[in-house]
Amino acid sequence: MTAIEQHTPATPTAARQYYRVKDAAMVLCVPPRTLYHLVEKEQIPCRRLGTVILIPAAWVDREPAMPPKRR
Repeated sequence: MTAIEQHTPATPTAARQYYRVKDAAMVLCVPPRTLYHLVEKEQIPCRRLGTVILIPAAWVDREPAMPPKRR
């Protein structure tokens, strides 16, 4: 067994269930403020844990990313 094989986990990692707003914004190619605005208007699903806003990964993965802006 090589050194790399010894350090790899035997069980697969769990799939992501939620994204923080900043991470979801990167995936969707939109500014984080856009997602905060949609959360405030209750237009997207979210969960709040104290001050942290979590967006379901199922919603983020289903929504199409914005195309890059032309220059």
